[in-house]
Amino acid sequence: MALSRIELRDLAELKLRDSKLLLDNASYSNAYYLAGYSVELGLKACVARQIRQDEIPDKELVNRVYTHNFESLAGLAGLKSDLKIQQDADHRFQAYWGIIAEWSPDARYATCDSMSAQLLWQAIGDPDHGVLKWIRTHW
Repeated sequence: MALSRIELRDLAELKLRDSKLLLDNASYSNAYYLAGYSVELGLKACVARQIRQDEIPDKELVNRVYTHNFESLAGLAGLKSDLKIQQDADHRFQAYWGIIAEWSPDARYATCDSMSAQLLWQAIGDPDHGVLKWIRTHW
């Protein structure tokens, strides 16, 4: 299934909103799971921005996009140096990145407590220092 940069961006926002609804209704495991996908989709929107219209992208790049690793996706999006700059300039963002880096799609098989779900959501959704705020500046 092909998704445009705009669709990926919109899905990232939707997953974060849905995660908040789940969090507010004590569905912590699913809130945690969906929140992580908002970061993945946001970073994939950043990668999509690197792909030029009317060009066939490098096959290796395309294959590597199908990862769930946030560090790898940031690298594919050309954001490694900006990520480092942001982490050095904003220690709360740096802590938030450390929190989101622990997420994996395997969370769908796990249970999650209230604190972990709230912490992940805050790390992503914080309007001043959150990871999705930073991603939005690049998609």
